[in-house]
Amino acid sequence: MKKFFIYFFLLLILISVFIKFTFDPFAKSFLEKNLTKDSGRLVTIQSLSTNFFTGSISIENVQIKNDKMFSRENLITVPLIKAKLKISELFYKKIHFANILINNPTINYDVVIQNGKMIDSFYLVENLSKNNTNKQYSNQQNTTDAKQTNNKGNIDFVIDRLEISQIDVSILAKDFEFSKNISLDKMTFQNVGNIKNSNHYKDVMAMIVMNIAVKINNEVITSNLKKKFEAKVKNLLSSDKLKSIIGKDQDKVIKKLEKLFK
Repeated sequence: MKKFFIYFFLLLILISVFIKFTFDPFAKSFLEKNLTKDSGRLVTIQSLSTNFFTGSISIENVQIKNDKMFSRENLITVPLIKAKLKISELFYKKIHFANILINNPTINYDVVIQNGKMIDSFYLVENLSKNNTNKQYSNQQNTTDAKQTNNKGNIDFVIDRLEISQIDVSILAKDFEFSKNISLDKMTFQNVGNIKNSNHYKDVMAMIVMNIAVKINNEVITSNLKKKFEAKVKNLLSSDKLKSIIGKDQDKVIKKLEKLFK
């Protein structure tokens, strides 16, 4: 009997080593590929570690890359993500998380002027969120989505509790010589996934982006950044160079433009 326990213990060690060196790299690659697809930005993960004996998963240093037009390399950085997996649910061809904690994410929100337009670093995500928020997912639509994802070979999943700790946002608008740091309070979501009767994960993504956008708009764009933009435009309107380009009707044109900024 003593030998049996020794062999059984060795078998558990071999299984854990096998998982460590085969499953973890596969899961890391799978997440990077699908997160890149869903976010529209390149996503990289430094390391992913699983423990199937406890059901714990740890993901370190998740980076969502910025568009090349912006000066800072990363749009979003998450130092650590911790998750608790319900192992028994795997036998039902479903990944079921008891909880996922996204710990202290940071966002680099950049604003640039390109071809006369103000472009922010969320423009791709905003397009995604608009598409998602226009679709009010009912239970019937969630069922259809789940069937579609199954047909595409994706994996069904659900998260009982998704928690995002304080989000730190670093705002930079070099063209306006403006920078500011703001923080968003913790966000918690229940029953998130892609299965029937769950809150669809794309809707939740859109909601998170919307919360961030509202915070940035209220605290920065409609006050500080807008004032700096208006000041630059007013300086431009009063310049002799612009007056010479406009010609004889310069006073009428300038007065009309000035009304926009009163």
